[in-house]
Amino acid sequence: MSKKDDQPTKAPKIESKYNPTLLRECIKNNDSATEIMTKLGIAHKQTLKQYVLKLISDDRHFYEVRGMYVKSSTRPKVNKNNEIKLYLKNLGLEELQLVEGDEFTVMVENGSIVLTKIEH
Repeated sequence: MSKKDDQPTKAPKIESKYNPTLLRECIKNNDSATEIMTKLGIAHKQTLKQYVLKLISDDRHFYEVRGMYVKSSTRPKVNKNNEIKLYLKNLGLEELQLVEGDEFTVMVENGSIVLTKIEH
């Protein structure tokens, strides 16, 4: 066995996708956070937030990105089990006074999902 084989292999170094010129251009074009992430090849919004903070620090100018701070908890998504979970508190629906066991009918109208509480 050679000495080369005895040494642990180093993990490949991850290159940053930070591109201040492209990021600045996207922000000036009023691109949304999702559009900018696609253009920069970024998978996570947290990474974009870090890049924007770095650009703000470098330029000493405040930049605002449309859709960057939209709370995902107010925008339910379909999960891998093909389910949508609604959290009433996050959606501001506390005034509906729903209790455990309440039932709803589900209908689709003009591409919208409509939940109607069944009154007993």
